[in-house]
Amino acid sequence: MDIYFTLIDDSNRQYFRGVLPDSIEPVPGRMSIGAYDKEGYVLGAASYVLKGFEYEIDWLYVHPSARRQGIGMKLVEQVTRAVMFSEEIFPITARFEFSEEDDQMYTFFLSCKHMITTYSHERYYVTSSDIRQSSALHRQTGTELDVQMFFDRPVEEQKKILQMLSKDETYNVEDYDRWKETCVPDLCRCIFVKNNLVDLIFMQKTPDGNLELSYLYGKYPKGLFYLLSETVSNMERHFPEASLTFDAMNENSELLAKHLFPKAKNVHIYEAEF
Repeated sequence: MDIYFTLIDDSNRQYFRGVLPDSIEPVPGRMSIGAYDKEGYVLGAASYVLKGFEYEIDWLYVHPSARRQGIGMKLVEQVTRAVMFSEEIFPITARFEFSEEDDQMYTFFLSCKHMITTYSHERYYVTSSDIRQSSALHRQTGTELDVQMFFDRPVEEQKKILQMLSKDETYNVEDYDRWKETCVPDLCRCIFVKNNLVDLIFMQKTPDGNLELSYLYGKYPKGLFYLLSETVSNMERHFPEASLTFDAMNENSELLAKHLFPKAKNVHIYEAEF
């Protein structure tokens, strides 16, 4: 099969909508590549974006009728070529889910030349039922603490806190305005003791309309549990149909997730690096 590639931009994005969703926004540092055959049929698309000091392939899709013909591999090759010809040569990474029922992406990246695939972290999918069954959360409801809305704090103070988290290499916000747009203000909460931050939760919207518990900061464990209890209770009230994802990026957050949501579905997240 003859395969042709083109950069996807405003002039042809509509043509590739079936393989590149609107949620993949054309932001600075992003490049999207489309594949098609000599008849003009769209075969697939890949998109990558510069994040910090690495290029992340955050979208790779091949039309079901065109799979198992090497198109995904060729799209990855096109990404690596584009990066190699760019002014900034940084590593290329891709993060993807793996479950016993669906190991296609894992097998795919293992077969990519010059790509090293390693286990990264666990991702939890939490439903309202999981929240209601979480005895660890419901035990915290008797605690009385001063919970505040993070976005009610002065903007300069918000940015100062984000800079602190970034300095500690625990959380990175490159564009405050864009990041704020994805947050759910009512579910981003914090606890201060004597004007010192002790606990913090950030909740963000995902492109599919669900929610992501994107960050937890806790110096006071009981306060963090109380904050979680208040947050998920509000989530149930205001977003009853939404599901919640939580990425356990280290051993402590994985232990926390298992303790809070022992019955929630979890999948392995792998990282492929060029």
